[in-house]
This record gives sequence, C-alpha cells and structure tokens, in this order.
Amino acid sequence: MSIVISNGVLQVPGAQDKLRQKGRERVGFFDDYTMIDIETTGLSTYRDRITEFGAVKVRGGEVVDTYSNLVIDPKNNKVPAFITKLNGITKEKILAEGIPAEQAIHEFREFIGDDLIAGYNVNFDLNFTYDLVEKYHEPRLANDYIDVLRLARAYYPGQHNRLLDVMKRSGIAQVEQHRGLDDSLDTIKVYQDFAKYFSPEVLHKAQASIKNFDLTSKPLPIWQLGRFNPISNKKILLANDLELDLTDVNLMINNLSGEAQDELAFDTNYVIVNDRNFFSKDELNTQIKELQHSGSKVKKLTETFFLGMLDDWARS
Repeated sequence: MSIVISNGVLQVPGAQDKLRQKGRERVGFFDDYTMIDIETTGLSTYRDRITEFGAVKVRGGEVVDTYSNLVIDPKNNKVPAFITKLNGITKEKILAEGIPAEQAIHEFREFIGDDLIAGYNVNFDLNFTYDLVEKYHEPRLANDYIDVLRLARAYYPGQHNRLLDVMKRSGIAQVEQHRGLDDSLDTIKVYQDFAKYFSPEVLHKAQASIKNFDLTSKPLPIWQLGRFNPISNKKILLANDLELDLTDVNLMINNLSGEAQDELAFDTNYVIVNDRNFFSKDELNTQIKELQHSGSKVKKLTETFFLGMLDDWARS
C-alpha cells in the first residue's frame, strides 16, 4: 500500500492513529468561522507550552464574540526572556491574571465548538491546542480550517509573508502585538482584505498549492518538495521493530530526496525508533549514544514524532 498525501493530509496505512486527527484545510473565503491565535513559550509541542489563548467568533463577516485568557500550567510557568520581550507575558503576569490550563482548554474548546477554524500559519496553533485538548479529554479538535498564510503566499509570491509583513503591505498595522486576541483581530482584517482583492486566478493558485502526492511511486521533483521538507538531504535509518512498513517508508525517504540507510553510521541524521523504545537501553540506543559522544549529530526520533513532522510538511 502507498503512503500518500491526500488534500494536504498524510495517509500512512497501518499507522494513521499515530497522527493528529485534525480536520482538512479549506482554501477560500467564508463568512462564519472562529479565528484563533495562541502564544507559547517556544516552537516545540513536546518541550513548550501555551501561555495564552485568543479567539474571535465571526458570523456573517462580523465579530460577535471574543475569548482571551492567559494559561496557568500546573507545573511550570516560566517564560523565556525573548518571549517576554516579544509579547510582554511573564510568569508573574500569568499567575496573577491567568486561569488553570484545564479550565482554559475547556473554555477554549467550547468557544470554538464545531466552527470552521481560521488562523495565520494555523497548523502551529492547531498542534498545540490539539495536544492540550487530548491531554484533558475534551472533544477532539477535528474541525476543518483556513490558513490565511496560504492565501498570503499566493497573493505575494516569493516574498516574506509573516503576519506583520502582510499587515504593513495592506496598511492594516505597522506592528504585531504577539498577543492572542489582538493578533486574531488583525488576522481577520487581513483575511477580509484578501477577500476584497483576490482574483479567481489567485484563489485557484492557492487551492492548487494543497499537496496531493503519492510518496512511494517515484521521486518528487524539487519544485514539488516545496517548503520545509523535513527529509531532504537527511540520512535516515529505520529500526527493525517499527509498526510502519519499512519498505514503503524507505522508498518514501528516497523519493523525498533523503537517503534511507541500511545501518547506523557517523553521518546518520535520524534514527526512527518504535515509540515504546525511545528510552530503551538496547544495542541500537547504545550505539546512538556512542556516536553522539564521538561528535555525530545523529538524532533519535519516535515513529509518532517522525510522522508528525511529515504531516506538518504535508499540510504546509
């Protein structure tokens, strides 16, 4: 069976349960949705955490409700200095003004409901939110979504397209607040501005940028590899006890301009291991540590993390 990307979603036979079961991206302009934006302590869903939720409910193109809360983590509320410099959020501010994470995710999930979700580079926000929803056993976040960044890339091809860049070009604002509610409101302005000026041709270009590839049929040309392909130029070894089909995954690695290796070497970039064996002290893990101690840059990734990287690229 093939590993494919279907309408921007990675499909891996026998391992689909290892992926976040998010909705599908819808490329277009809609009158009813909930715009979301979160603030975090960093970029990694595994190491970092949400510090603020912001959302705006839109009906008929008009704002009808808002949600905003800082989030108190049950264990750690330290905020890196560079984040505080960016948005003014501190540990003291979170503890003084925030609400517990369990309460915050319940309220945020309830606020979103069954709505079409919108956001700027929204998969970042969805990944963090999805994981917190799962942690606290809220209704799964499988809503379809709009990514305003995809629209920006089609409208301003070949340019830097941070939210701030687009706001400046549109005359919407000269600064980005980096706060959940403020950025949600600004992104609505960007989205509605695009709705006024998008031609059918540009909208079709944005829609056509959604990936639909068979990753196990033949090597993808450079133009299809696109942005942020996590496998390009990486040498990857698969452990023998994976739940994934090793033949298909090795083929996929080579088709995505990576190199599937038969054995561990000093130049190996990634070793993909069974989720249960990440902390194992077996021979393979011992060899990885020895290589790392000798200067190798090899990294060990679980199947779930590896597939998550690929799904993020598939949806980009």
